[in-house]
Amino acid sequence: MYIATMQELKPYSFFDLQNEFNASEEELKNILKSLSLMNIVKKLSKDVSKVELEELLETDSLEKLNTVLEGNIYVFKYVGMLVIGNVCLLIYPKYAVSYFNDSINNFQKFKQLISVIRKYQSKEQKIGFSSQVDVDNFNLLSIALELIYSYYNHGLYSNDKQIIEQNGCGEILWEKTINESTAYFSNGLPMYLDTFAVNQENNEQDYFRRLHAFILSEVSKKLKDILCILDIETINISSEKREHFGNSEYILYRLNQEISSQFVTLKQNILNLLKKYIEEDSGKDSSTKISFVGTNSFNLVWEDVCSEVMDDCMNKSIKELGLSYSKNPKQSALISDVIAKPKWKHNNSGNVHVANKALIPDIVTIKGNKLSIYDAKYYKIKLDDKGVDKQPGVGDITKQYLYELAYKDFAKENKLVIDSNAFLMPTDGREEKKIGTVSIDIFYGLGDIQLHDIDVILKPCEEMYEIYLEK
Repeated sequence: MYIATMQELKPYSFFDLQNEFNASEEELKNILKSLSLMNIVKKLSKDVSKVELEELLETDSLEKLNTVLEGNIYVFKYVGMLVIGNVCLLIYPKYAVSYFNDSINNFQKFKQLISVIRKYQSKEQKIGFSSQVDVDNFNLLSIALELIYSYYNHGLYSNDKQIIEQNGCGEILWEKTINESTAYFSNGLPMYLDTFAVNQENNEQDYFRRLHAFILSEVSKKLKDILCILDIETINISSEKREHFGNSEYILYRLNQEISSQFVTLKQNILNLLKKYIEEDSGKDSSTKISFVGTNSFNLVWEDVCSEVMDDCMNKSIKELGLSYSKNPKQSALISDVIAKPKWKHNNSGNVHVANKALIPDIVTIKGNKLSIYDAKYYKIKLDDKGVDKQPGVGDITKQYLYELAYKDFAKENKLVIDSNAFLMPTDGREEKKIGTVSIDIFYGLGDIQLHDIDVILKPCEEMYEIYLEK
């Protein structure tokens, strides 16, 4: 299998992709059409506005793209792994600067990324690894990884069978014992020298257990090269062939019957994954099949990483933290409830209606007597002595000031110091860097109210991911 390393939002020409996929022009057009429908690839042409290009493309100079824009350019709005035919694309996040060297280190960065995405998606209770990709597509890679991880955590599907033994050590079947054994009396009380007992024994020949083992072995064989990249041990626990289980219609019939009678959630999940696998259109040309594991919303992953690592308190109760707030004295009030909701007043009636939602910061931390407010931003910012590029917008900056204003009274009531107000952005380095601040002058004419400049902090991703995966 051919392995290609690529980057999110980096511009690629049609010719670049043709070389990577080793495909004819027509084949590549079909692949790109499918990826576009899956919201994984976006095509840009010279008709696209300069503003859209500047916002989307991770390149230092648009002038460099002039020759490319005579045709079309393509960007991957995706982080993760794509398998198309015999080609495997490893797509790194837009902030990565050293991803080309990852193969030398046995793809350690990429393995960590997949683990982080997997943890996020499991927390969000998304089925499979393909969340946010809206497409009706058989995803072999996603299903295979779900099955393999489930197997390593829980083992093979099992259906216990009852075995009745004479003088066994299980639960005694008194009705059978009384009816079929000789009773001996002692002091008027019946005694049974021989009893019947029931034991639960794992049914190794159960149809679904065997099917589970067969499919695990088959997908491991199909995806051997991919599993090697991800450091996942292949599974070879069945020597059976598909015809041993009947044709696809019969297998699906048996699976549907078992699903309808199975009430254990874990077992239902396994059965549904086996069903998805069997439902694959085996007649489809393998060169056009697309499998994927990853996300086209890595910004949400970054937000969750920052929230976990920074010990966000937003969903903790004020009382739980040993604090109070006179403006919201409810016992169940959360730190997020400190910010009041908008009120809408009808002029004629004077009725006031409270909105359902309020401003909600990404992260609020309370440690000792210090309160900090953070916003996790998935931006590849460039801030230096020459200028600033790819930075958060005015709305994002304004909200950070409003968050600080909203928590001022709460902090004062609890003798807390607002220690920091900052944007947290990813960096490929190993050290945290505070590269600057952002401010808006109108927020410094509020009388005695003193607000912080908003810090711009680059957080080292590998270290953040390590902590996130340990939690």
